Amino acid sequence: MKLIHVSILIISIAFVSVSCSSSKTYLTPQVRSRIENAGVNLNKLQFYVDRNIELKREITKEEAQVTKGNVKVENGRYIDIITLKKNTQGICSAVYPDKIQVAFESGENKALTFGRTKFAASTDPYKILAFEWFKNGDGMIKYEGKPYHIDQGTEASIMIKSRFVRKADQVKQRKMEGVKISSN
Repeated sequence: MKLIHVSILIISIAFVSVSCSSSKTYLTPQVRSRIENAGVNLNKLQFYVDRNIELKREITKEEAQVTKGNVKVENGRYIDIITLKKNTQGICSAVYPDKIQVAFESGENKALTFGRTKFAASTDPYKILAFEWFKNGDGMIKYEGKPYHIDQGTEASIMIKSRFVRKADQVKQRKMEGVKISSN
């Protein structure tokens, strides 16, 4: 009998936790269009990164002593590493026709660009964009005005809460009442 009660309790807890969890949707050109057509401002949305991103750049010994990032020594070289963890919250700091910039920390020049890639369909998520891509798949971006390699997370995308998409899908509907001829 206790086993049945424990099983029901576990199932109930699982159901409540699943129903209370906030589901997220990838930002795609199609989703962006629906949201903007519904009058939702992208600057008012909370964004999330879907995977870990790691940015790296080589620095001098002097720069290593003043950097705020994580500095490692690899093969005698100082490497400045900035990490962005999966599900970190960000805000839209700039909007362009096929891309947006999302800031995951405060400060000037501290935004990553996400957008439609060259051969992407309208249903493909906005991916991290670089100003240069290398044959090995790494990308080069500017962060804090300095060049960084995207060492991990070259396929990173951004997400928003699904409720904004549902809000955009709400249809306003009314019934026409008709007009009668007036008898004069």
